[in-house]
Amino acid sequence: MKAITSRSQSAFEAVSRAISSPAHAFVLHYVGASFGAAERRITAIAARNLGSGVTSCFEIQSELLRNGSDPYHASNEELDVAERRMLDKFYAFVREHKNHFWFHWNMRNSMFGFSALENRQRELGGRVTAVPDQFRVDLADRMIDIYGDSYANPTNRLRSLAEVNGINVSYLIDGPEQGLVLESKDFAAGTRSLLNRIDVMYVVATRVSQRTLKTKSTFLDRISSAGGIVRWAKDHPTALAFAIAAPVVTVLLGLLRLWGWFNGVP
Repeated sequence: MKAITSRSQSAFEAVSRAISSPAHAFVLHYVGASFGAAERRITAIAARNLGSGVTSCFEIQSELLRNGSDPYHASNEELDVAERRMLDKFYAFVREHKNHFWFHWNMRNSMFGFSALENRQRELGGRVTAVPDQFRVDLADRMIDIYGDSYANPTNRLRSLAEVNGINVSYLIDGPEQGLVLESKDFAAGTRSLLNRIDVMYVVATRVSQRTLKTKSTFLDRISSAGGIVRWAKDHPTALAFAIAAPVVTVLLGLLRLWGWFNGVP
């Protein structure tokens, strides 16, 4: 229990530290071709500032339109040029925001993550500005550390959190369906889904730091995580007082009954 609490406390402190200056923190996500695709094309990247709430979106469709290309009929060469311009703008944005924290959701490997973005930019001949590891905050991992495995439906934790917290997900597209949308070159639908996902992540990160996020965690999960028993006591002083007083009251009632028995009181 001590090890679990220590890990949970560290995770909560990591989130709190990263969001302590919200103007210097972003939630970041992107969409691209499905894992099975021969070419890992990136179609849109979005970053929302936790202080201002402003979302900066970099999308392949906008670059195609600026170049006079039809997104639905663009050639691979046109797509490469548009993708490179999009990634150039994103990495320029990263360079403009040094020493900022970047909250992400499972962006931790070369299949889907910061490395995947970097590898794709290099393939296209672009300049990479890597986000230092110490400024990356994997919100998906931190959630498990703070709230326990049962905090949301494991098949789709982000959508589950959105439902529990009443966050709109009308544009959110998941898994294989998203891959099909992008393969059909409906980049606009992919971008709408991305922005919807960024909205959910923004609310989740903010409410975690404020301790107002609703989850599916059990009572035991909550009080065993991140010093939860102390926080629960602070949040429920009446319940705590009752919990402490109940045994005392029980003993006093027992003594009164015993006194009454000795003194013939019915």
